[in-house]
Amino acid sequence: MTTNKYVYPHPINLYIISYLDMPVDQFCALYGFIQSTVATWVSRDRKVETLPASFIYALSLASSRDMSFVYEKLLDYQETYLKELEQGQKIKKEIE
Repeated sequence: MTTNKYVYPHPINLYIISYLDMPVDQFCALYGFIQSTVATWVSRDRKVETLPASFIYALSLASSRDMSFVYEKLLDYQETYLKELEQGQKIKKEIE
């Protein structure tokens, strides 16, 4: 399965695609999340602080990292993302 790396640089997408190196829909299938729900979080610019703990826990399991590491990484990604949103730059980008 190929990973679509041309997406909105929301923290969820960045972490799953760049850090876990898997498509978001594959992550959702593996960890029991409804893909459309996660896509809605991204499209509505849901903040990291409001994500369910179960989602952050699943990210930590997938990456074999502590939840605190995952949360801090997501917050770092969010800081950059929010700055781009303030500048009116909600555009898709290729994630490396």
